[in-house]
Amino acid sequence: MTKEKYYRKGYFNDTISSTILFIVAFLFVLYISIGSTAFIAFTNNLTIPIEIDKIDFDRAVSSDKAIWDSAENIFVVFSFAPITILLIGLLSLILTHHYHYKTIGVFLFWTMFHCVIRFSGDFIFGQIYHLWGVNLVTDFMGLTYPSLYLKLFFIALTISATIFLCYLLVPFIRVFFDPFRNQTKEGVRINLFYPSLFGAGVLLLWFIPVFTLKEISVIGFSLIMILFLSNFAIKRYRFVDYIDQYVINDRFNIKLNIIPIIILIIIFASLKVFLTKGITITSSGFRRDQLDNIFYLSLLIILIVCVLMFFAYIIYSYRKKKMEIKKYMEENEANTIAQTMDSSLLEGTRWSYYADVANKAKNYNHENPNQQD
Repeated sequence: MTKEKYYRKGYFNDTISSTILFIVAFLFVLYISIGSTAFIAFTNNLTIPIEIDKIDFDRAVSSDKAIWDSAENIFVVFSFAPITILLIGLLSLILTHHYHYKTIGVFLFWTMFHCVIRFSGDFIFGQIYHLWGVNLVTDFMGLTYPSLYLKLFFIALTISATIFLCYLLVPFIRVFFDPFRNQTKEGVRINLFYPSLFGAGVLLLWFIPVFTLKEISVIGFSLIMILFLSNFAIKRYRFVDYIDQYVINDRFNIKLNIIPIIILIIIFASLKVFLTKGITITSSGFRRDQLDNIFYLSLLIILIVCVLMFFAYIIYSYRKKKMEIKKYMEENEANTIAQTMDSSLLEGTRWSYYADVANKAKNYNHENPNQQD
């Protein structure tokens, strides 16, 4: 009975599956952010040490001693990651409408959610803790510096915008369960609240032995936004609960198999060991023109890959639609033939003449296959 509660037919229940995907999406977005910042810093002639939770710009060095005196360098280095996160979130939003597997849909939802939290959290806690990051961009723009009231205003504005974006994410809870057929409170509890709570605990363990105040704050911020999202979802679909005609959720809808989980554990365990020791990306051996070439070549490759994926998707969609039409026509033809009335039933009625004509035409076409009218 206990096994059936947590594990059934090769799949974990929705709470465990959603928790794992919550953790994977959080780390995916985090290291996309760190990786994109590391890439743009490398191509701007910075040698950077990468830690498990951040890039340590306090220990970053460059052949250009006045690199941080330039507003252009500040904009380029610290605006690249938010733009990348924004693109990842938009891509997840687009693909959410085309997923064919529950697991992929849930992962895309959590990716969208964490992109929103990362985009706003980096700004909010960068301002609060005075960290290296996108807050430097707004300081150089004069939006948040030197006035404390401007900082507080933009922090409050960002928090309000995040709450509003969580409200916009409410319709996407259908990737977890059907709120029109299942009880909304139960679905929100087992798919959103519990997974985020358990996932937050695991993520806190992920950063040990580093005490990362910013990431702890981001995790806490994500839990607060989950509460808003859950409350919005319950209120939006409250009328369904009043009907009191819903299907009991069996809690095995996401279909996350144990094999992908084992693979993910191995990958992230290796990543944990690797990043806990820390790595340093050295850029001092390259000239500025070489770094520019690396940057533009990388963007060109990404662009080509995106174009190829776009055309591949169009071809796949066209062939799939063509196969669906063909299948529909075959099924329609089979149903039509199956429902055809036996001509013997028309004997003795005024329709027997037409049945005789149809039989004669059929025999004629059979005897003269190449004859044309």
